Order: sequence, then C-alpha cells, then structure tokens
Amino acid sequence: MKKLLSLFLIILLATGMSLAQEAPFKRRYVNHTELGGLFGRVKYLPYAGATQVVENRLNLTLQTFNGLQLNPRLAAGLTTGLDWYTAALITPIAAGARYDLAADRNVRFFATADAGYGLVWFHEDNDGFRTRGGMMLNPGLGLRLGSPDGAAFTITLSYKRQEASVSKPPLWDQTERHETREYNRLCLRLGIAF
Repeated sequence: MKKLLSLFLIILLATGMSLAQEAPFKRRYVNHTELGGLFGRVKYLPYAGATQVVENRLNLTLQTFNGLQLNPRLAAGLTTGLDWYTAALITPIAAGARYDLAADRNVRFFATADAGYGLVWFHEDNDGFRTRGGMMLNPGLGLRLGSPDGAAFTITLSYKRQEASVSKPPLWDQTERHETREYNRLCLRLGIAF
C-alpha cells in the first residue's frame, strides 16, 4: 500500500510540475480571410413557356472571419464577405466558429461553421425588380499550414446554402411575379489566417 501511495504521489507531483511549466493560455484576436469559387449546378426557365435549362456555374466568393481565440482549439466571432452569384451580389453576415480537429506542429485540420443572413447592400436591381437576401449556412473543413501562433496559409472546402428572393414586374397576363432562390454551392477557398 505504501508503494502504491508513493507511486501516486510521484505521478501527482510530476503532473503538477509539467503543468506548471506550460504557459497559460491567452485569448487573442483571430482573422481568417479567404478568396475562392462557388461551384454549383442550376436549373431554371430562361423565359416563360421554355423548357428547363440545367447549367454548371462558377461564381466568386470573398470571406473574412474576425474573432477571438477562446481556447487553444476554438475561435468564435463574426464572418462577412461578398458572394457574386450570376443574378445577385449578396453580402452574408454571420456568427462563425473555427475549431481545430487535429493538430501537428505546423499543420492543423479544422472545422468551420457560419450561420447568418445574406444582405443585398451592394446589389443593383433593374427597374421593377427587387432582390432580397435570406438565411445562410456554411459548414466546412479546412487545412491550415503554418505556425500555430503566427500567419498560416489555408485551404477550405465547404457547403454553402444561401436563400434569396426576387420580386419581378408582371408580364402580360400576370398580376404578380415572384421568384424564390436557393443557392446550394460547393465552396473551395484559399486564404490566410493569423
């Protein structure tokens, strides 16, 4: 029993000494800025009475996350950016989180999640049209290459869902014309984080 108690005391002291040598965690500002493409397939009617057309689309996206490192693995903050869809320019504003799933010294595998609302502040409508934004969801996975406490290069692959709606001027036999859009895109972004 004395040997077991002595062994327990040695382990406790060794653990306490190793914990005392670690530097305490300090919260710090985090920025993650990315540029990339929104890849998707769309189905639409080019004009009234036409058959449906299905096309591949590639659109540009720019995003920045600004937040606070809450613990060594989790950062939380706000995300904003610009998404240039073919028929709309949407500015998403969202709550965001970045979480390190697995970490080597200079390579980190992380998860990202953003949820918010897309606004149309910079979109310019044609006469008679009125575009409105909607809910946005953007979960994904990424790889960060670089120093854990310094600047790093990032590659992120995510799914982006953005809702929008458009009121259009009525045609010859219509009283109103409204279109609801759901942009479902695969996002591939390259960026920097610090």
